[in-house]
Amino acid sequence: MNNSSTDNIYCLDGKIPVKQAIPFGLQHILAMFVANIAPIFIVAGACGLSSEQSAMLIQSAMLIAGIGTLIQLFPLWKIGSGLPIVMGISFTFVSIMCFVGPTYGYNAIVGAVLVGGLIEGVLGLLAKYWLKLITPIVSASVVTAIGFSLLSVGAASFGGGSGSENFGSITNWVLGSITLLCCILFNIFAKSYWKQLSVLFGLIVGYIVAIFMGVVDFSALNSTSIVTLPSIMPFKPEFNINAIISVTLIFLVSATETIGDTALAATGLNRNTTVKETSGSIACDGFISALSSVFGCLPITSFSQNVGLIAMTKVVNRYAIAAGAIIMILAGFCPI
Repeated sequence: MNNSSTDNIYCLDGKIPVKQAIPFGLQHILAMFVANIAPIFIVAGACGLSSEQSAMLIQSAMLIAGIGTLIQLFPLWKIGSGLPIVMGISFTFVSIMCFVGPTYGYNAIVGAVLVGGLIEGVLGLLAKYWLKLITPIVSASVVTAIGFSLLSVGAASFGGGSGSENFGSITNWVLGSITLLCCILFNIFAKSYWKQLSVLFGLIVGYIVAIFMGVVDFSALNSTSIVTLPSIMPFKPEFNINAIISVTLIFLVSATETIGDTALAATGLNRNTTVKETSGSIACDGFISALSSVFGCLPITSFSQNVGLIAMTKVVNRYAIAAGAIIMILAGFCPI
């Protein structure tokens, strides 16, 4: 459709006004933001990295996630699906990274991600030869298992976050309840396409309430630069065969998850995913993960929670989600 229209948010390639693209893109980013940086906190803590190194990796994670999302939306050659997929740091690798890092060192993680990512990328390009082996029940089981595992993550976050000193306090319950209630009420009473921004509304109101409740800590901003270039090769890759084999096996699991995530075509576009789209999606996962290792970061994959957001809102417009990807890239250069 050539004319810019708000109704085009429900069309994959429809043109939409920038003022509509930004809030829908921002909603996708806020929905995945915590999950994008939480794996870094967990793995960095297990590997004994400093707070400065962790902050550097978080900055790189936002940049790589934004680049990966843009490539998924607008493929380069055979890399990328063209589907409304949002990319981010994968939780799937946390357990193995918490073993590989303390055992072989963080540099071994970087080397394993580089090799494993390239292997998954090549497998993605060759997906038409082996995709038939992964039946829908297999990919559905993997995604469902990940979904069930995230229930505990959501419950822990509602209580204040795993390991927090005030876990389960009345403050956390009140704040979580207000945020959830705002999401529900906005979805009930909002009109037209505004109804699809219920998650964004709840997050904004919840954050403002959190500031007034005194649970937002701004002290870290005092020593944070407004603009900083991401660090390239902050960790020299080490190629440990044990680490490579372990991480590569998890890359295969991640590929299966990606196959399941491409099912968003059925929920958002009312059609089945093509082999080309699935192949491009897996290839993007792999090669972007390899690029992520260049910045010392963890593997990148498609985010299931954003697939759920699309299923809920039916907003599949690539330009809306691309607006979110650009916000992530800007965050990668503006750590504050």
